[in-house]
Amino acid sequence: MPDPAPTRPPAHAFRYHRDARTRGALIGLALWLLALVALWAIFHARGWTLVILALPTLPALWELWRNPVAWLVIDDHSLRWQCPRSTAEFAVPEIDHVLLVTRWDFSIRATVHSRLGTHHRIPPHVTPKAAALESALRSHGIPVKTQHFTVL
Repeated sequence: MPDPAPTRPPAHAFRYHRDARTRGALIGLALWLLALVALWAIFHARGWTLVILALPTLPALWELWRNPVAWLVIDDHSLRWQCPRSTAEFAVPEIDHVLLVTRWDFSIRATVHSRLGTHHRIPPHVTPKAAALESALRSHGIPVKTQHFTVL
């Protein structure tokens, strides 16, 4: 009886989870509100000026109150993610490769290219550090292509 074809050992699923309530968001919001209080206390700023300067805090307060979650899961069968504005799931055999582009600000833009010729950008909310994402993709048999500091 012939030996079965060699197979990869099953890898554990890679999971990345991110909340909107981060320490940085809380500190940034607190510092902005503290600056507004300082403008009022030290410089006796007018109320309408403080209201205009406080308007940018409203979306941040809304995000902190709602606390939308974003996650990415890569396993032997699929690559899937969910964030407030995007949800997607790809079977591993449908994926031709994932392109990781390092941008000039050192952020990573990840794009899933399917065998049908379509491409789908992974939202930045669910994109982990480049090294972790690349190793997770490779460990689950998904080909990875990288580009560094492209202009377009």
